[in-house]
Amino acid sequence: MTQTEEAPTAMIDRVSSVLDAFVGQRPLTLAEIARHAHLPRSSTHRILQRLVELGWVERSGFEYVLGIRMFELGAQVVRQRSVYEAALPVMTDLHRRSGYTAYLSILLGGEIMHMERVGLWPAVGREWGVGARQAAELTAPGRALFAEMEPDEWPELEFASAPTCYSVRARSQLEREVARVRDRGGIAVDAQGCALGVTVVAAPLAFDDSGNRVALSVCGPTNSVRIETMAAAVRSAAVEIGYAASGVPRMRNRPLRPVPALTGFR
Repeated sequence: MTQTEEAPTAMIDRVSSVLDAFVGQRPLTLAEIARHAHLPRSSTHRILQRLVELGWVERSGFEYVLGIRMFELGAQVVRQRSVYEAALPVMTDLHRRSGYTAYLSILLGGEIMHMERVGLWPAVGREWGVGARQAAELTAPGRALFAEMEPDEWPELEFASAPTCYSVRARSQLEREVARVRDRGGIAVDAQGCALGVTVVAAPLAFDDSGNRVALSVCGPTNSVRIETMAAAVRSAAVEIGYAASGVPRMRNRPLRPVPALTGFR
């Protein structure tokens, strides 16, 4: 292949590396982006300048964030996928009735990526934002999806991160947790394994239009989450999303199981 043929591909790779630096991150400086992208600062600066001009990235002082153009395209991708369109009103209702934050997440390799979020709690920790990723073995959505798979279908897992004393640290421990998920009929619970004081309850959904495995979850303070009540609500919400995504009408229009209203986490 000639140098002329290689140049466009090399440039696309560099631009992709710069944009990948923003995944799950706070606003970043030029030095931080160059370090994440493994590029020289001069090259990173030239790429960022052009991305700012095109609206893909925005600059405020010495920091950069993803621009509105990126979010516009991302929103179009989400709207193209029926499971996301079906999930959003159910997630909104689940959040409204419970006070907990609702998430829609997909399995990407050994990580869970959050595609949608309805609710503001927890307000700290970039791993809880839309577009953020967490090690799948640590999360309730990850375990809910693993329970739908045979163990030899699981992605490669590193078990490199153990943020709390409640975290899953080895495959044997994960296998026991997944067995518990199956015993609960597919409902996964993570109590403080990702962060102290945070409990997450999750259920699997159907594949999206790109073949990604999707999970619904709710997240709330450990000292207020009633696991059995929330498990029933998440299971019911998952069924609602399944019907809405498939276009098959329900035989009876039964409301979702009510959950106790909370305050302070909307």
